[in-house]
Amino acid sequence: MSQKIKVRAEIILLGVVVIWGYTFPVVKNALNSIPPFTFLTYRFFLACSIIYLLFRGRLKKINLFMVRKGFLIGLFLFIGYFGQTVGTQFTTATKTAFITGISVVLVPIIAFFWIQERIHRNSVIGVILAMTGLWLMNSNGTMYQINVGDSLVFLGAIGFALYIIAVDIYTKKLDYVQLVYIQLITVFLMSFFMAIFFEKEALHFSYNASVWWSVIMNGAFATALAFYLQNRFQQYSTPTKIAIIFSAEPVFGAIFSYLLLGETVGIFGVLGGIAIFSGMFIAQIEKTEKI
Repeated sequence: MSQKIKVRAEIILLGVVVIWGYTFPVVKNALNSIPPFTFLTYRFFLACSIIYLLFRGRLKKINLFMVRKGFLIGLFLFIGYFGQTVGTQFTTATKTAFITGISVVLVPIIAFFWIQERIHRNSVIGVILAMTGLWLMNSNGTMYQINVGDSLVFLGAIGFALYIIAVDIYTKKLDYVQLVYIQLITVFLMSFFMAIFFEKEALHFSYNASVWWSVIMNGAFATALAFYLQNRFQQYSTPTKIAIIFSAEPVFGAIFSYLLLGETVGIFGVLGGIAIFSGMFIAQIEKTEKI
């Protein structure tokens, strides 16, 4: 594989991270007017439709084995978006961005138990820094108090960590377009049923223009395009480099949250964000010494 292809793949994935960073304040704003599972239903229905229209010939070859693996990846993705989207209602978009970014630190920890990948000492340091940063962002330096929104977003971070590992495993063996489509279908169906059962005013169309812009932006660009690109190009780089690229997501999330919503995090929030970002970066620096 040429260096040019690797660099091109990493630049494309950085573009995906910028898109995801932009969606944090956009989703935060939309959730003031639309229930979370209804939002996810419309978002992933649009994404499924786009992938189907673009690749319907290729999707005819899907078999049961592909469905099982795609469903597993989609389940992890649903957990990620369930925690992130529902949790965003009870916390700030900036905090959502940084807590979601902890998934990058969790990847080597979960990989140890799932695929028996040895844990580098830097991963342990990264986890400690990230959790310290989370405490600073949520407590302003005082006694830590659990916030339900932050807890849900952290659950989402676990889901996204599992998703990153699963994508790394299966896209090297299976058709990434078929996997993407099944992932999106899985999240769409789960969101649809959650909306039907838990949201009283679910699945109607009387929302304002900003909500529909958020659905279009997230469905077309941050979901269909983003996950197609991730599943296609993640295989051309190393997991370490991909994790470093993804660790920039909370930074872009905080920037866009400031520009679009005027959110600020204060001095402890800034220190917490620096600690989380440092933890994510340090966790991905390879060393020969393992534990």
